Amino acid sequence: MVSRISWFQKFVCISLFTFILCPSIIAQTVNKLSGVVTDTKGNAIETASIVLNNSLVTLSDEKGRFSIANIKSGEYEYRISCLGFEEVRGKATFKGDGTDRLDVKLKPLALTLGEVTVTARQQSMGSKSVIGQDAIRHIQPKSVADMLQLLPGALTVNPTLNNLGQANIREIGGNASNALGTAVILDGIPMSNDANLQAISTSKAGSRSGLQSDGMSDQTTAGRGVDLRTVGADNIESVEVIRGIPGVEYGNLTSGVVIIKTKAGRSPLEVKLKADPFSKLAYVGKGFKLSHGGTVNAGVDWSQSYADVRKRYQGYDRITASAGYSNIFNNGGEHPITFNVSGSFYSNINTYKRDPQLQQLQLNYKNENIGGRLSVRGNIKMNNFLTAIDYDFSGQIARMLDTHHDWVANPDGVITNSMVSGEAQAQFLTRAYYSDYRIEGKPYNFYAQVKTNKYIQLNSKNFTNVKLGFDYRLDGNSGKGLMFDMSNPPQAGSAQTLRPRSYSDIPAMHALSMFVEDNSTFHIGATSLQFAAGVRISNLFLNKEKAKRGSMFVAEPRANLEYTFLTKKNNSLFDKLAISGGFGISNKMPTLLYLYPDNAYFDSNSLSYQSGVGNNPSLAIMTTKVISDTQNPNLRPARSTKWEIGLNARIGKMKGYVTFFNENHRHELGFDSQLEWLNYKQYDIPVGASDLSYTNGGVSYTYGGTTHTATVTQANEMVTWSRPMNNSRTDKHGIEYSWDFGTFAPLRTSLNIDGAWFHIKRKSETPSVYYIRKDYDYASVLPAGDGTISDRVNTNFRLITHIPQVKMIFTTTLQVVWHERTRIIYEDKEGASMYHLSTDGTHYVVSPSGFYNRQAQWTDWQRAYEDNPKYRLLASRYQIYAFKANNISPWAMLNFRFTKELGRVAELSFMANNFLNMRKYHINPNTGGKSKLHPDSYFGAEIKLKF
Repeated sequence: MVSRISWFQKFVCISLFTFILCPSIIAQTVNKLSGVVTDTKGNAIETASIVLNNSLVTLSDEKGRFSIANIKSGEYEYRISCLGFEEVRGKATFKGDGTDRLDVKLKPLALTLGEVTVTARQQSMGSKSVIGQDAIRHIQPKSVADMLQLLPGALTVNPTLNNLGQANIREIGGNASNALGTAVILDGIPMSNDANLQAISTSKAGSRSGLQSDGMSDQTTAGRGVDLRTVGADNIESVEVIRGIPGVEYGNLTSGVVIIKTKAGRSPLEVKLKADPFSKLAYVGKGFKLSHGGTVNAGVDWSQSYADVRKRYQGYDRITASAGYSNIFNNGGEHPITFNVSGSFYSNINTYKRDPQLQQLQLNYKNENIGGRLSVRGNIKMNNFLTAIDYDFSGQIARMLDTHHDWVANPDGVITNSMVSGEAQAQFLTRAYYSDYRIEGKPYNFYAQVKTNKYIQLNSKNFTNVKLGFDYRLDGNSGKGLMFDMSNPPQAGSAQTLRPRSYSDIPAMHALSMFVEDNSTFHIGATSLQFAAGVRISNLFLNKEKAKRGSMFVAEPRANLEYTFLTKKNNSLFDKLAISGGFGISNKMPTLLYLYPDNAYFDSNSLSYQSGVGNNPSLAIMTTKVISDTQNPNLRPARSTKWEIGLNARIGKMKGYVTFFNENHRHELGFDSQLEWLNYKQYDIPVGASDLSYTNGGVSYTYGGTTHTATVTQANEMVTWSRPMNNSRTDKHGIEYSWDFGTFAPLRTSLNIDGAWFHIKRKSETPSVYYIRKDYDYASVLPAGDGTISDRVNTNFRLITHIPQVKMIFTTTLQVVWHERTRIIYEDKEGASMYHLSTDGTHYVVSPSGFYNRQAQWTDWQRAYEDNPKYRLLASRYQIYAFKANNISPWAMLNFRFTKELGRVAELSFMANNFLNMRKYHINPNTGGKSKLHPDSYFGAEIKLKF
């Protein structure tokens, strides 16, 4: 701990020294750039964002005015944007003498514009995609998860609110570790799921919120990523997805970053109605200007969805509401201050009931997630020693409640409520009963970030921007946790049982981080070099007594660069041809679920006697064993190492990119089974005994008129429980690409091609317990290395037809999956297969490293044991075809999107996925299993009214 703190102190000192030294090297002259942002009619636009060289940022005031100080002579790139208007980009040369002006007119977003972007736009330097307002309204998403289908390599999935909305980046299908490692930033504030503890018992069921396969656990995100359904899709202005190496200001991640920007500023009153066969949605939103300055934007939406419209007693209901206030103070002074405050509310309720006609089953459950967020953020222009100070503060709180009601037809028989190890009298459960349990969590989060930057114009074209910042996170949970009636518990079904647990007893976790980054641009003749490099250090502070370990410290260097070597100035073909690359390390800290797991409780039946004869004819005794050290003192953060290299080009109106990436994810979080040995007494009572008594650790009874002491035998049993572990690793590489061929004027149609090749190898990092059954005398330990390899190559061909004269745009997309393959593997660290053919040639066998018996004695494995009837079950056996690849032949489908503006007050949108109703099935040649390749045909419509 001392060494970690010293490193932290050294880093702070070096960073501050560099930050102080850089400005003194190059003196800055206070020269101001002024300007006005208006619409095409000359009306002032308030809260427009003005960005110079991706470093100098300000907002326009209520009169559209803005100013930026410390402008030196030279050429600058500018970007000006505002809600409801087309973004303007360009270059301008300023004198730097205080007389420079930049007056810009913005065109309102409408289908009458000459160019409308309905795909994800690639950003320069790094693998970043931006999904703008036009794209969002064209695809008609129900949640942010639907928008991610525009990323290269993603496949079409029918929009639904009945399933969790998880962000998966560079993934085939879904993966909990990938979603957990994706940071979701809402208006500059990280959304936190680190205090989500909605699990019935980590030691018994891991991160599941139920013990049965009834769907109860399908709605919990404990130990996973943020549920994107808590953010209303209709109040979003843009979404940026960093697939590659993010800047060092973003932390606590491994997969990537999803940056959501909600609407801010003035906007007309919007009323949206959406409908499809499974759901209905309504939204109302408006942004307006306040008389004293500043703007307020607010919106509310309501959604109701059913996975099966025939079962309306099984559905999902959502309400989200948000409001934000934006203003700029002292805009004409030396230190302008931008100020934004925003708040949001969400209510997500999932309900499941059995068919009301089948009353005897009586299964029902409900998952509720109700919460809110409040954030304050802004920017203070210093315009002297420092260029600016950015501040972000936020608080989040939620109430998560999972309730489960079920009919237990075959009770466990005997139960106990003992919370300590040892023998105790127990209670009989011989009749069926209703069991109810509740899991109440109240996760809360506080976040604060302060960052400063110093912009230095080196000469007329070259500049550098140094950024230094700190952030602090607090995550805790004050919920009541797992609650149930101990006399009617959820059915355990094994020796491991449940006990109530309050989440308020779990310590909150604190994380402190610091980062420094330099972002520079240099022009070298007709070429240019842009790079960003920095390092982030973080320390997670834990309760050493309860976590059984000290704090966690990580250091994360990251760098991105782009070298443009062909421009209009040095060749006649390319407007731009650039090579880009990046390298970075990032870490995801364990969440509360992994840091502070439940105790494990085992109840063994020492006596269960019922005779119905005489006094005290019944007696039950249970021996309880409590395992309290379920924490993992060796738990570490999940770690990701990435590098990538790519080309991006522009030739006239054509543009595109291709990127090769490589990712190594280590120490991914999960739960592994642990062996435990139970040794307990069993009391022998003859049939017909009466007057049973348990005193001083012994049992007496009356039999034949005489009092006897029960004989005792020692029993032993092997059981398993779950412990948090870093138990898996993932290796990825692949190619992402996109090319826009521009518009073919006679048909007013453009062709956009994008897609990816993903190769994902995922396998275990830790040995696993191979538990056969309760009455088997041995349990083996299998080596690490089991997993899967998945490959997929896909391409989307998008024909985008835009007719401004009739205010209409429609997109026809041909999605083709050229190649898809999955294969089971079992490999050692060097990649060599660990399975071999059985002696009789009928199976593949993976040999364990050894095995335990009931007395906890270890025996090393010998090859001869495979054919010994006593031990042969301890080796893992696979069918002879198990490790063969499952190759899926190419398949394709067609999707359609349509948007039409009706005058100035209405807009109609329509979408159809797989509208030809293609139904191709794949039969696994190895197992004979049948799977459907195409999603079901889906049709949806939306109407929007603007006032």
